[in-house]
Amino acid sequence: MTHFLLGINIIFPIFFVLFVGYGAKEKGFLDEAFVKKATWIVFYLALPLKLFDNMRTATIRALNVPYVAYILLGISIIFFGTWFFARLFIKDPKKLSSFVHCAFRSNFVYVGFPILDALFTTPSAEHVMIIIAFGLTLYNIYAIFLLTYYSEDPDAKVRPAAIALKVLKNPMIIGILTGLVFNFLHIPVYKGLTDGMNLLARLSTPLSLLLIGASLDFSSLKDDLVLIFAAASIRTVLTPLALVPLGILMGMGKVELGVAYVFWSTPCAINCFIFAREMGSDYQLASKIITASFLLAIITYPIGIGVLQLVGIL
Repeated sequence: MTHFLLGINIIFPIFFVLFVGYGAKEKGFLDEAFVKKATWIVFYLALPLKLFDNMRTATIRALNVPYVAYILLGISIIFFGTWFFARLFIKDPKKLSSFVHCAFRSNFVYVGFPILDALFTTPSAEHVMIIIAFGLTLYNIYAIFLLTYYSEDPDAKVRPAAIALKVLKNPMIIGILTGLVFNFLHIPVYKGLTDGMNLLARLSTPLSLLLIGASLDFSSLKDDLVLIFAAASIRTVLTPLALVPLGILMGMGKVELGVAYVFWSTPCAINCFIFAREMGSDYQLASKIITASFLLAIITYPIGIGVLQLVGIL
C-alpha cells in the first residue's frame, strides 16, 4: 500500500494540472484557437529547447545499442501483434486503422516528460534521446504505413523519402541533433541565452498538460465501448505488462527500465486524432480511445509505479 500511495503522490499533480485544463475548457476559458496557438509554442519552442539543453549538457559516452534494439523491438511487437489480432475482429478499415494506431502509439512527449521529471531528479538524457530519436521515428513510420495502407485514396502510397523528410523536420529531432552537435564539439553558449531558453523550456510541462486536458472529450465515450477500452487497455496495461519483463530478460538496467516503463505506459498520443483526421481514418474513434486511455492511466500509473518501486526498479 505504501508503494501504491507513493505512485499516487507522483501522478496526482500531473493529472491535477491536466484536469484543470479540462475544466478551463468546459468553462470556456480555453477555446480551440488558444489550444492551437499554445500547441505551436510547446511543439516548436518549449520542447525543442528543453531537448536541446538536455542533449547539450548530457554526458553521452556512446550510443546504447541494446537499448535502441529493445525500444524498437517493443514497439514492433505491440504494433504487429495488435494489427494481427485486431484484423480478425474489426472489419471496418477505418476503425481498424484507428484502433491499431491508438493502441500502439504513446503520448511520451507531453505526458512522459512530466512523469520522468517526477520520478527522477535528473532524467537520463541518453535514454530519452533514444526514445525520441528512434522510438518516435518508428511510431511515425508505422503510423503513416498503416493509415496509408487502409486509406480510401487510390493514389495513396508509402513514400520513404517523404517519411524521412518529415522525421528530419520534426522540431524535437532538430533540438536533439543540434544539442548533440553543441555537446560533442564543446561549443560554448552565452549563459544569458541558456537562461532565457530554460525559461521557455519550463513552459513545456504545465502548458502541455493544460492543452491535453483541453483536448479531452468525456461526452463521446458512449459508442464503440468494447473497441475503446480494448485499445486503451492495450496502450496502458498490456504494453507495459509485456515489455517491462522483456526488458528484464534482455538485461536492461534499472534506469533503462524506469524510462522505458514511462514510455510504454503513457496514454494514447493526441497525434493519433490528428493523423486519423488528416489521413481518412476514424478520427472520432481515435478521440474516444485517447480520452479512455487517460482515464485508465489514472489507475494504472500509480499501480505500475508502486510495483516497480516495490521490486526496486524505481
